[in-house]
Amino acid sequence: MFKYMIGIDAGGTHSTAIAYDEQGKELGQAESGPGQINNDYNLGIKNITVAINELRNKIDGDCIKILAGIAGLSVVGNAPEVAATISSMVGNIPTRAITDSLLALYNGLEGTDGALVIAGTGSVVNGRQNGSLITVGGYGSLLGDEGSGYAITKAALVTALSKWDQRQPSSLIDLFIKIWNLDNMNDAPAKFYTMTSPQVASYAVEIAKLADSGDAEARDIIQEQAHLLARDILMCLDRYQDPKPMRIALTGSVLSNNAMIRSFMEDEVKEQYPDAVFSVSNGENARGVIYDKSKDYRYFTSSKN
Repeated sequence: MFKYMIGIDAGGTHSTAIAYDEQGKELGQAESGPGQINNDYNLGIKNITVAINELRNKIDGDCIKILAGIAGLSVVGNAPEVAATISSMVGNIPTRAITDSLLALYNGLEGTDGALVIAGTGSVVNGRQNGSLITVGGYGSLLGDEGSGYAITKAALVTALSKWDQRQPSSLIDLFIKIWNLDNMNDAPAKFYTMTSPQVASYAVEIAKLADSGDAEARDIIQEQAHLLARDILMCLDRYQDPKPMRIALTGSVLSNNAMIRSFMEDEVKEQYPDAVFSVSNGENARGVIYDKSKDYRYFTSSKN
């Protein structure tokens, strides 16, 4: 019976499990619902294990390890306990639980040194040098997530509400009234507070479209968020030892789909580090299991082991 491994990318909107053989060839995929565990731990674990078991049922082989990259793990903590729980629900296969951002780092850099910038619903910068990891940001929507879809929408709404309070015309006011079907901006805060973080983040594309059309207000929002991302990247690069790795991979819906924010961000970083080389990751972060060299894969049969 041939051997294979599973990587699973468990995010705020869905969980994707992908199987690879020992040469890195993809064997199959399975998807389920959100795997973010800081919002609903039990539902997140259930969705993760549903995807894994569905994928295992498709493949006639011996799964030797599972690497689960999980959104919200840094908030919940206790990764061994999380791995134990998952393993006990998927046939006691050796399992390792890491943050979804670290999984993306393994994939984006393909095992080499450098940095990975994630900007989707949330944001974080992870760096790797000589086996050591550096993390900048990633503190969630209340404490950070600068440059993320959530932060872009929130910043645009803050600007729109300020304009509304001054009774000044604003393209951002017009945008929110249209996309949220509001009578006026007095209804916007209530609408905002009923939405989940992924829902808020999903509207960043509308601000980006407005910026691309030449609107100055929206462009300022994008430029400011790009500046904050660049600031985080520079913090990471400053913490490297010389010689510093200059490879920077980008992933997440904001950076994959928004050339303007990438341009602002890259230009600012290159002012200080002109040798920085940027690339957009393929986004199949489950592939990180191929590059993970950790020995911390153990048989878990219960959360107490």
